Amino acid sequence: MKVIIAGGGTGGHLFPAVALGEELKRTRKGIDVLFVGTSAGLEAKWLPKSGHDYELFEMHGIRGHSMIERARASIEFVRAIAMAISLTRRFRPDLIVSAGGYASASMGVAAILTRTPLVLMEQNTRPGLVNRMLSRFAKKICVGFGDSASHFGNSAKVEVTGNPVRFEYRPDRSRNEGVPLQILVLGGSSGAHRLNIGVLDAFSIWGKSVIKLNVIHQTGEADEGLVREAYRAMPFESEVVAFIDDIPAALHRADLVIARAGAMTVTDIMLAARAAIFVPYPFHKDEQQVHNARVLESIGGAIIVRDDENLATNLARELGVFASDPARLAEMGDRAHRLAHPDAARRVAQICFEVAGSMSDAA
Repeated sequence: MKVIIAGGGTGGHLFPAVALGEELKRTRKGIDVLFVGTSAGLEAKWLPKSGHDYELFEMHGIRGHSMIERARASIEFVRAIAMAISLTRRFRPDLIVSAGGYASASMGVAAILTRTPLVLMEQNTRPGLVNRMLSRFAKKICVGFGDSASHFGNSAKVEVTGNPVRFEYRPDRSRNEGVPLQILVLGGSSGAHRLNIGVLDAFSIWGKSVIKLNVIHQTGEADEGLVREAYRAMPFESEVVAFIDDIPAALHRADLVIARAGAMTVTDIMLAARAAIFVPYPFHKDEQQVHNARVLESIGGAIIVRDDENLATNLARELGVFASDPARLAEMGDRAHRLAHPDAARRVAQICFEVAGSMSDAA
């Protein structure tokens, strides 16, 4: 059996794709999995080091760019479709999986034009543009959150599987009394400058009133030096890194997570049973991250702080509440974990085998 899994641009699309591919290979020996992404996404740095087979197309996203950049992206997209069709005819997959994002668009179109069975993975509560366009042609649509299902017309196609992750989580809700509060700051795979600055300003507002505190802060490459320098003036221990490879270990150490609300960040927090303050990315047209965060906020598993001019003040206030009521952290983590799908990769892999098998039987 041969499978192409297309997706990338950011870690939120790349890592679920990789998790699925690795699960397919674990489940069935001899399966060929080919990952497809773009030369402009995170996958261009990550896949060459991974040992996985992959192809990269030269393509950029269209949303939010100048007219010239949009025109260039459109030309690149047409070229990428031609490359995707050629790749499909050469590789002859039994199944194509779209993991979402602009990186998967050309392979989705190629699946339609070559009549290759197509399965979609939608990580967010509000489906992205690519998956909305491809949904009518897909055999199955695997969604990370139950709230996503209503956005696809044919409910018979939709399966609430959860989002596949590459790691196994063993939630530990216990906390040692008397130890410093452990805070983990996550801006996503690329970091988040506004969040980084907001967190630093919030800690400055706290001043020296809170000494028993440890912080691990994932900054992204651009802000690593700036953030590390700022923490030197803080009266508590900190660890600053551009990117965290072992997210489960970092979450295991944390009592509280301050993070953007990308679908995979929300998924990791649910699996790890951790309390969270979400600061959703404020400039997405569909407020995608706000809706992701509300999944946990609605059940008391997280709170939302808006990324606006009052970010630092509001963050400082919420941090003060948690510092004075650590028992609330465990309760929020328990609530978040109720929505976790620890078997998501296995379930999506099973659906892929079923779709490929049914199409083979029909032929």
